[in-house]
Amino acid sequence: MCTENSRPSIAALLLQWFSRSARALPWRQDYDPYKVLVSEFMLQQTQVETVLPYFEKWMALYPDLTSLAKADEGSVLKLWEGLGYYSRCRNLLSAARAMVREGFSVPPADALSRYPGIGPYTAGAIASIAYNLPVPAVDGNTERVMARLFDLEETAGSSALKRLAAEKVLRTMPQETPRAFNQALMELGALVCLPPPKNPSCGDCPLAEVCAARMRGVQSLRPLPKPRPLLEKIQAWGVLCFIDGLCLLRRRPSKGLWAGFWEIPWFPRQTENSRADVTAWGKETGFQCLSCREVGTARFSFTNHQVTAWFVTCEATPLPPLTEKIRAGEWGLHSIPTLHSLTLPAPSRKFLKLMTSIE
Repeated sequence: MCTENSRPSIAALLLQWFSRSARALPWRQDYDPYKVLVSEFMLQQTQVETVLPYFEKWMALYPDLTSLAKADEGSVLKLWEGLGYYSRCRNLLSAARAMVREGFSVPPADALSRYPGIGPYTAGAIASIAYNLPVPAVDGNTERVMARLFDLEETAGSSALKRLAAEKVLRTMPQETPRAFNQALMELGALVCLPPPKNPSCGDCPLAEVCAARMRGVQSLRPLPKPRPLLEKIQAWGVLCFIDGLCLLRRRPSKGLWAGFWEIPWFPRQTENSRADVTAWGKETGFQCLSCREVGTARFSFTNHQVTAWFVTCEATPLPPLTEKIRAGEWGLHSIPTLHSLTLPAPSRKFLKLMTSIE
């Protein structure tokens, strides 16, 4: 069973396993601080396999902090398209500009947390991985490993578990190899000590013999599960409206989900009659619907919502209210080729894919 007296064996077993099993990831080639910085922003709430092609393209266009700091936001967001959680991209760009402005390359750990998008985990990860400093980096994988290893009866993602896990990491971390130790914990959680509904592969785990939760047969119950939020199911119409051959797009609010993006608008479905619903919505928006054609169905999720959207195209004539909204920048008219060059939210990209499938 895992106790404080087993600390040396935990580190030794874990580091031996990591030396054999570590994935060959591009930011591990030389542990360049800039590469580590970019990888950690991309890896927030995103799996390694998804990040890899984005990381390679990113480094080809923005190989260092200075080149990123000089980039315009639209180009950077377009490169990020598909990774989601776009605030990470904006924060990375803002942090790069601030670091360059202040004369930093990538600053040491004690200065990291004052930059946009860098919280305790990201600061710890950059400090330990890029600079080999002995600080904890507790992501979801490390949190899960420590909860099982020490049988911590705390809820996943809770501040209590993060605090306890960080304490355990510090107590078990070899002072000379924090870079390898933190990465080994994350790697073990990603490859072996898996979350529900998958089962931890205890037979492949280098720490199986010292795992407290495994000894008690509760490894699949650690950490305690978070209460699941109730999902709200929504039915909607997605509308690509053509006015004089141009597509009517809506600008999303400057804060919140997909902040500031242009989007193909969608709105709640009131009836099964697309023409009637789009006509009524058009009057509210400021255009007269002349025709309406159903194209297909798209499904997407955000926060605790699941949306089924029936996608339609329509021809329309603008009315004065819409003209004012266009002048104010709340709505805009774009050509079809322009749509493919914009950074669009996931629902809009799904709508465009439906359009492409019938062309």
